[in-house]
Amino acid sequence: MLPGSQRSAPTGRDALRRIRVSAIFSTLLEAGPLARTDLAHRTGYSPSTVTGIVQDLSDAGYLRVVGQQESTGGRRRTLIELNRSSVTIAVVGLRGARIWCALVDLDGNRLDAAEQDFDPADPVGSTATTVMSLHRRAVIPPVHVVVALPGVVASDGSVALAPAFGPVAHLRLVDELEATTGLRTTVENDVNLIALGERVDGAGNGVEDLVLIHVAEGIGATIIAGGEVLEGSSRSAGEIGFLPQGLAASPRGERGDYERRWTAAGIRESGALLGLSLAEETVVESLCSADSPAAVGLLEDVIQAWAFAAIICVCVVNPARVIFSGDAVLLTRDARERLRGTVQRSAPSLTEVVFAELGHEAILHGAIAKVVRSPATLFTEVAG
Repeated sequence: MLPGSQRSAPTGRDALRRIRVSAIFSTLLEAGPLARTDLAHRTGYSPSTVTGIVQDLSDAGYLRVVGQQESTGGRRRTLIELNRSSVTIAVVGLRGARIWCALVDLDGNRLDAAEQDFDPADPVGSTATTVMSLHRRAVIPPVHVVVALPGVVASDGSVALAPAFGPVAHLRLVDELEATTGLRTTVENDVNLIALGERVDGAGNGVEDLVLIHVAEGIGATIIAGGEVLEGSSRSAGEIGFLPQGLAASPRGERGDYERRWTAAGIRESGALLGLSLAEETVVESLCSADSPAAVGLLEDVIQAWAFAAIICVCVVNPARVIFSGDAVLLTRDARERLRGTVQRSAPSLTEVVFAELGHEAILHGAIAKVVRSPATLFTEVAG
């Protein structure tokens, strides 16, 4: 655990102050900028209480003045807002056999990064070491850690499915990481974070009902309905990698037949059987640029397979937009149009089909969107 990072439950006056500070942070995050009188009205605290806390937080750099409210005859009131660059979070993810961690502020600015080999035999240790390396050198240390997990976190906080994350079945990853680092931690499916990021700042901006299909080392989908991620009873919604390849269902393993076949690795294996040599790092680009009959046929199979997943999602949840991300973004313009046309011709309702815009930054934006939905947990340490 980081020196001096162990949290203790506040009592009495300290507890009350933390509650008030957290409420002010939350209100400004949701509705700011606001005048002090409006902030007092929204929080229910007295103007003197709000003024004192606002002054302390402004002196500490967490709040800033952004102008004055238009006058209606009286004195013009000063508007204040949360200084989003004053609070940072650490976002952790996997990239092949490496684990990375990025330090970002609430505006999405990447302030620092670290990366190292990932030890699947010790996932907690690998994650904590990477986070702590950033924490030690950070000018503004993170108050929260978000782990982008390539798998499923069950409702009780245990890891239910994460084949790339080592032997973590039933491991309560949040508890283990918080005990090791002393930092509040959120573990979320990586595709869910990508979808949240694209919805807030990318290809899904402003869309309340959408499906994002991500193709990388695995294949997953996120369903956002009414602006909220649809998780399902065991938080396994969107695990489309287990779609059957035909009418006969296969036994569930760590990876489904659909995922094994239609990721870049699976496409490369299929290409090898056809005599195609597709570069490991550029499978999709290599396939799109090849002009042999075998390559043209395999690309058409890929388009049909990816469209298949989208069509199923459209049939079930009727989204306004489908977003393809990950390796699907690497398709040529012509291949994109064929994928888009296949989905739109076959789905029962007209659905817009687009491609992700944020790339690797989507996870960072999604992590911010995730934590600001529960600002009380984000600002607990700041409030202390």
